[in-house]
Amino acid sequence: VMTYNIMIVEDEPELISLYKMAIEEAGDYKVVESAVDGEEAIEKFKNTKKKIDLIIMDQRIPAKKGIEVTKEIMKIDPEVKVLFASADSLAKFEAKTLGVVGFLQKPFEMYMLTSIIREVLEPQKIISEEEIAIDRGQKYSLEPGYSYLIKEEKPFVAFDIFVDQVTHGNRGLCITRQHPSKVRVNYGLKRTPILWFSQTGAENSIDPSNISKLVHTIRNFVKENKGSVVLLDGVEYLKLQNDFNLVMKYLNMINDIIMAEEAKLILPVNPKTLTENEIAYMEREMKVFGEYGML
Repeated sequence: VMTYNIMIVEDEPELISLYKMAIEEAGDYKVVESAVDGEEAIEKFKNTKKKIDLIIMDQRIPAKKGIEVTKEIMKIDPEVKVLFASADSLAKFEAKTLGVVGFLQKPFEMYMLTSIIREVLEPQKIISEEEIAIDRGQKYSLEPGYSYLIKEEKPFVAFDIFVDQVTHGNRGLCITRQHPSKVRVNYGLKRTPILWFSQTGAENSIDPSNISKLVHTIRNFVKENKGSVVLLDGVEYLKLQNDFNLVMKYLNMINDIIMAEEAKLILPVNPKTLTENEIAYMEREMKVFGEYGML
């Protein structure tokens, strides 16, 4: 059984004890480090021998505020997950632009803390099944280890490529703004897992404001399914819910995962919803797929 290591940064020792008790009772979690001020937090994070999976961070702490500490820590390890637990509601917006996994407003019940921890560290398991194969030849050939940017107002070509991939022996994961039942009907996908961007908390949904969970989900899927293909439809929607720089930071992370795992990413974007600079930035990082094939 995997044990997750947690660090608590909080200037009230009684709260540290309370968090620790609730967290360690809730699952395979161990509080391995704690700090009562910002400087100590950075020192301990730098010097710990253990891989920290999650940090519970207060904003109002001595020496350095939680936001500053988070920035420093993310420079050391960009993949670390930080969950804010603070009475300072003004810090919420800035914390979100850093890509923290959640913000709990003090005071809160302990079950709220443990349920967020569970959701962050043990994201939904996606059951991957191979789609029913089609006899006709493959229409598009994609090279493993690349992300493909497709500029189109409606993601027709992107879905065409994705369906072509999954019906020719590639396992796939579809993440979309469209409702899964519609996608299944429109594109004839019977077995491929589909997640949709939604704030309803429905089954098989991903909250668009929680991009780090999105990255985590994609990483787990491509690690477990070698050579798989991911369709990520809804960058415009992510941009509405988050700061664009944050979206780009996480798209770069996803791109790195795709390269490392020899997977394939299909990324449709509506050029009308992005600035020229934003599109140019994405074009630098990915292969561009035009109306007539690869550009």
